[in-house]
Amino acid sequence: MNGYRNKGRSGLRKTILIVVIPFLLLLLAYGGYKLFLIPFPEIEGLQALTVLPRTKTVTITAKNIQKLQIAIKQGSRTKTLVDFEGDEIERDFPLKVSPRAMGLSDGRARLFVYAKNGLLKKKELSLDVLIDTKPPVLVVLRSPFQIKPGGVGLALLKAKGADRVYVKEGKNTFRAYSLEKTPDQYVVLFPARYDIEKKAVFYAVAEDRAGNQTVKALRTLVKPRRFRSSRISISDAFVQRVVYPLLGEDDLDPVKAFKEVNENWRKRDTERLHEIGMNSVNRPLWKGRFLQLRNSKVMALYGDRRTYVYDGKPISKSIHLGYDLASVSSAPVPAANSGVVVFADDLGIYGNAVVIDHGLGLMSLYGHLSEIKVKPGQEVKKGQIIAYTGSTGFAGGDHLHFGILVQGIEVSPLYFWDSRWIKNNLQIE
Repeated sequence: MNGYRNKGRSGLRKTILIVVIPFLLLLLAYGGYKLFLIPFPEIEGLQALTVLPRTKTVTITAKNIQKLQIAIKQGSRTKTLVDFEGDEIERDFPLKVSPRAMGLSDGRARLFVYAKNGLLKKKELSLDVLIDTKPPVLVVLRSPFQIKPGGVGLALLKAKGADRVYVKEGKNTFRAYSLEKTPDQYVVLFPARYDIEKKAVFYAVAEDRAGNQTVKALRTLVKPRRFRSSRISISDAFVQRVVYPLLGEDDLDPVKAFKEVNENWRKRDTERLHEIGMNSVNRPLWKGRFLQLRNSKVMALYGDRRTYVYDGKPISKSIHLGYDLASVSSAPVPAANSGVVVFADDLGIYGNAVVIDHGLGLMSLYGHLSEIKVKPGQEVKKGQIIAYTGSTGFAGGDHLHFGILVQGIEVSPLYFWDSRWIKNNLQIE
């Protein structure tokens, strides 16, 4: 009887061991994982909290957290921004921080962060915080009464406590340049796009490093303007002579080939011009009116709306954003005004091209050139020969595409050939 009991106890022990030991091993493995193998907490977006304006919306992203605490301390006052406990692989914490509403004053503070994952994986941070809730002072000293599509305006602004001053219209921003003699005064040249809406409003903006803004609407109104429209027939000969060489292929569908250059290349090259036009010197280099190609005939205007027709059917459209000027073949091209060459190379649909910076965001463009005589970085004087006309790029014959860029956007060159307009509209002092 005792033997039977001993055998039963022995079997029970074996059963317990078989069940318990794997459980203990699993528990130990889990404990080891929790102690040594789980990842450290990761926190992104904290730098956005180191400079605080009147109101700021920030999203903090935390990964591998079981506990997260974020607080701002100033003197004896501590304000908690995040106090979280849970078990998250990744979580966003959207925050709207208003220092004044939290009882914090302008000046220095400290940001404290504590994050934990498991028993041993912790992260503690302490960062300097600057609280600045006072917006800059902004005064509009001068701005034009009206502007037409393709036109240019000049505004004089006065700003104090600003780290950035600009004019904006829609999604476009136009940099204001500080004047050397009066650093708190700024000048900004701003363009009106060819397709700008009548109801568009230009705003002057002064912004400090904390993100505080002072915004004032300019008095400038948009006056509608009509542009010419034309239909241009595209022949197989043009596609074979001009389009195929650009694409480097001669067995493409002519319509698809034409659309590729006229639409995709045009969009790409317009964006490239915008990039070039955003890097200008902070002082005016031009003087007086701009020169037109000598003895030239105007073949196309700024804003011409073109519909291209192939085999009797419309296949594509474009807006011409410069003046086409024709003279003799390989005519010498003068610099329209003094400045610095910022581009001298192939530019897609514009072929061999030169761009000259005249300062304050104002540049001139010369396209379809047969030969370029200048290099980037070279200073040029008004009237200096910089190139010769040609038919490179998306051109049907020898001519000069002359354009004017204001902060990377093409405007009508017509204004810049008028000495009276220059004097009345681009006079800074």
